Amino acid sequence: MMKAWWHWVIVILGSVVAVALLAAGALAYLVLRLDVRGEIERAVENATGRQLTIQGDVGVSYWPVLGLRATKTTLANVPGGRAPAFSTSDEIDIGVELQPLLNRQVVVRNLVLQRPHIALEVDAAGKPNWIFSPPVRPAPAPPATPTTTHAPTRSTVDVAQTSLREVRVVDGEVTYYDARHGTGWGIGAVNVTTAVNALNQPVRFVGDLKYNDRQLQLDMSIGNPGAMMRGQPTPLTIGVHSDLLIATFTGQAGAAGALNGQLLASGPSLRQFAAWVGTPIQGGVGLEHFDVNGLLATGDGEFNFSNAGFAVDALRGRGDFAISQRRGKPYISGRLQLFDFDMNPYLLGHAPPKPAAVNAPAPAPLPPESAPLAAQTIVPNAQIAVVAPPPRAVDVQGAPSAAPIDFSGLQAFNADLDLTTAAVLVQHTRFDAARLSVVINDGYLAATIQTLNLYGGTGHGRFEIDARQPDARINEQMSFDGIQALPFLTDAVNFTNIEGKAEITASLRTHGRTVSDLITHADGQTHVEVISGVLHGVDMGGVSRTINNALRGELIAPEARTPFQGFSGTFAIANGVLASDDLRFNTSDLRIPGIVVIDFPAKRLDLRVVPQSPRGNLFVIPFSARGPWGQLQYDSDVSGRALRAIQPRVREVQAASRAND
Repeated sequence: MMKAWWHWVIVILGSVVAVALLAAGALAYLVLRLDVRGEIERAVENATGRQLTIQGDVGVSYWPVLGLRATKTTLANVPGGRAPAFSTSDEIDIGVELQPLLNRQVVVRNLVLQRPHIALEVDAAGKPNWIFSPPVRPAPAPPATPTTTHAPTRSTVDVAQTSLREVRVVDGEVTYYDARHGTGWGIGAVNVTTAVNALNQPVRFVGDLKYNDRQLQLDMSIGNPGAMMRGQPTPLTIGVHSDLLIATFTGQAGAAGALNGQLLASGPSLRQFAAWVGTPIQGGVGLEHFDVNGLLATGDGEFNFSNAGFAVDALRGRGDFAISQRRGKPYISGRLQLFDFDMNPYLLGHAPPKPAAVNAPAPAPLPPESAPLAAQTIVPNAQIAVVAPPPRAVDVQGAPSAAPIDFSGLQAFNADLDLTTAAVLVQHTRFDAARLSVVINDGYLAATIQTLNLYGGTGHGRFEIDARQPDARINEQMSFDGIQALPFLTDAVNFTNIEGKAEITASLRTHGRTVSDLITHADGQTHVEVISGVLHGVDMGGVSRTINNALRGELIAPEARTPFQGFSGTFAIANGVLASDDLRFNTSDLRIPGIVVIDFPAKRLDLRVVPQSPRGNLFVIPFSARGPWGQLQYDSDVSGRALRAIQPRVREVQAASRAND
């Protein structure tokens, strides 16, 4: 019994081998009898409208398919194309059916392209070279009554009916060039497999390729390959997996490679990804983990996202925006809504913290375009103070930093954006919400703030940072109304001696490489008005009545306080020095005009006030407070000695401020 089993196995295998050998022999015999080279060239030209040239040998292929082999093939490019050929291949192996060969027909069922090179192009008018135009054949004349015997009619290929059980590309290369922008790319080591039932039926490609020396897995489905070849829209699904990008796209492809559909993408480093695709981000820190989920439309070198949610580092947001490349760097435009975030890691030059989850949940869809972003409901992060704040730019209780300021982030990309933000933390200062327009152009930033909510009040204005040279220049015009002075001034400049509701307007300009430089070179003017507040650290009414006893520590001490109804002053600013001769400080008992010089570089105060009783029932004495911050010396100034010392300095600062306008 065992012997019989082996006997039938040998018989069956022998029969299979015999049939294969007979088929191969018959194929070799028929190839010698047929003009196979001409048949293939004519079939391709009829299908594509392009000339196919087989420069090498045409013969029998036994591996990787049983059929025909053609070497050194070239398919012509469009007239005027940049590349000399649309495609070239070292070798094409064509698996054919044997039965049609007996009738002198070539029916292809398998196709293997060995080391092909495909040159995709879009010309200056936006027309791609992968749209094929089969030649238009004139209508055949009515058949005449045959009088002689004709040679068999050559077969042609109906593109819609083309059927391939397997198509493989082995070690291929694809290049792309867009003449409209003078840009392009190339991919190599392309190994993909597909099957084609008909060019008007869905086709799926699975394989891998190499782009910029990184391996990438590809899974792509085309709804109608014939329509894509004709430049018509067709459904398209793409899945990409690499160490820098995981992405899926579901939508459709249009003319010139345009895409329109839903994109979901993420990666471990936006900075590395940008460098990988040819738009490196120079300078700055962060820009690592990223996610994006939204509608994508491509065309004319732009990636347009709408109704999109995104995340970069710990920053979350959503909006409608476009990304393209201009002058060798990324360019972003559109409208964005940002959730709570912390700017301090970027100001410190440290890597921002990683997000809690690698793949954040997709944000809720945006409302229609007509709905304003500011009116939408958002869910901010639980907290934004994730790192220790950097030193304040201006700290009245500490020395300014002499370390160079890193503005390189403004060189990383260009932008034109309308922003709506939730809470933002900058150094120690927290902005609750803002709406602003931002333009960034090669190191120059201009921001117009329409609304800014902070410390119980509002603000608006404009500021500019020109960091195109090492000596950066800053201009700003800002106005604040109804803000709580104590927490605002504490967070902003570490000044804790005054509370109340404040109105502040400021017009400032400065330049420098360090915070110390910016303070020293500050020019402009500012107006401050505080109502219904308290001045901490001094009882001004008590000092004005008992100046000789003021230094005992009872009237000038941390626990001393002066309630007031109003405080105001207009300050000229020149070279980091503030000066005013119209101070107004009003309490329930006194009207206190004054004159002051505040020297930020020297950390010195020179103040002279003249308390006045509106009812004339109090005896008050003019007095001065002068000296380094924290070491002020109080003295009476009935003789006007302090006035004569301070007043020329005030006029000097005012003149310098006007001269710098």
